[in-house]
Amino acid sequence: RMKPLYLRGSATRVVQDGPALKVEQPGQSACWFPLRRISRVISAPQVGWTSEALLACAAEGVSVTFMADSGAVLARLVGRPGEREEIHQRLADLLVRPGWPDDYAAWLAGMEQMAARSVARRAGFPLERLPTPRDLRRCLRDRAAAGGLLEPYAAVGRTVHGLLLAYVTQALSAAGVGVEWSGWTQLDLPGDLTRVLFWDFRLARLAWLERCRQQGAPLPPPDRAVVAFFEERHGRIEHLCRGLLNRLHQWLIEQYRWH
Repeated sequence: RMKPLYLRGSATRVVQDGPALKVEQPGQSACWFPLRRISRVISAPQVGWTSEALLACAAEGVSVTFMADSGAVLARLVGRPGEREEIHQRLADLLVRPGWPDDYAAWLAGMEQMAARSVARRAGFPLERLPTPRDLRRCLRDRAAAGGLLEPYAAVGRTVHGLLLAYVTQALSAAGVGVEWSGWTQLDLPGDLTRVLFWDFRLARLAWLERCRQQGAPLPPPDRAVVAFFEERHGRIEHLCRGLLNRLHQWLIEQYRWH
């Protein structure tokens, strides 16, 4: 399968070399990464990119996300969307309809509630007393604080959120949805879907940090370990993201049917 490309180092340089990205680092042999085998790129802001390399990614539909060491997303380059136009057209139909923000907000809240309930059940809450998303967030933070893990829990969360946003941005692009509405509508689809999917990492990352502490691993874990933790869950992320996109598509169809 296609794989993500992670780039770090202030002396790292990325240039286009035909149908591939050529990555150069001092004292090391250059590496070539065919664009057709790259799913997305996550780059530190210090990495030196040529404009030709960035444009090559855009032309191939490979998104490039620039992430700070803190996990904050600084910039995203989203190239040509995929050829699937149906969701794109359904969204366009939605955005010209009066009152769409309230309808969309209700759908999004329902998706977040569903995701939070799934996490609450896995955390052992009884079905008759499942907490609200807000209460569950607080409960997990309290558990992290009680175990002396609040700082690494927050730090890992910021990095994972950035990695997940990069994944969702690429998944939407592959589905034919770019970021063309950002800035002039209230719709931030990559951010909203990331918010829902991020629920699956709340309990998982706390359990992972508790295992790290038991094994004597450094806390907070180094970036390489956080990336490995994220990539180990790739199959699950892919499944959940596909399901969420399908639910969005079905909801958009229903909106068109009833309006």
